[in-house]
Amino acid sequence: MILLIDCSKGLHLILGNKKKIIATSFKPRLKKVSECLVLEIENLLKSNSKDYKNITKIIAINGPGSFTGIRTSVTVAKVLGLTLNIPVCGISLFDLMLMQHKNIKTNSDQKFFIHLNDERFFVQDIYKSGKKSEVSIMNFKAELLLDFRNFQIVSMDNKVVKSLRTIRNDNQKHNIFIYNDIFFKSFDILVNLSEKKYVPNPIYVKTF
Repeated sequence: MILLIDCSKGLHLILGNKKKIIATSFKPRLKKVSECLVLEIENLLKSNSKDYKNITKIIAINGPGSFTGIRTSVTVAKVLGLTLNIPVCGISLFDLMLMQHKNIKTNSDQKFFIHLNDERFFVQDIYKSGKKSEVSIMNFKAELLLDFRNFQIVSMDNKVVKSLRTIRNDNQKHNIFIYNDIFFKSFDILVNLSEKKYVPNPIYVKTF
């Protein structure tokens, strides 16, 4: 069985085999993840008549998102990996979206968004050359003269569409791609991640 741990925003656990997702636990508003992550994993396993010995691979989401959540999920994943002697992989939400989006042919640079709160988003630019920008935070209310006309816009939900309307010069036509349920759509990608290439290295971005 494969266990995915995402604590970038609340808690999202996924349990699956090499072919499909078996069970999920999604608690986006869960607080104090550091205190209950292990218990939540055990509850998910127990409710599906599984235990730790059934886990053969762990995938941790590296971020971006909650500092404490990311640190907790990566630490727990590494400890379980060492204890069970199984591979542990880590991948960022940006890289996961990029892998899902790679089949879209484009001559444009790409701007990837992950919602943080209100009008604030984590953002990363992926250029035609393959180069990536550093992950940063964009506040649509504070930056009202943004020009995205030369970018494809890629996001995990529709919240970026609403925020785009706050831009004063937004008579632009945006080429927007939304990947809802990214874990379900990309589960085959997650299953085949290499632990040598995709390591659990947290992405920490100051949110204040």
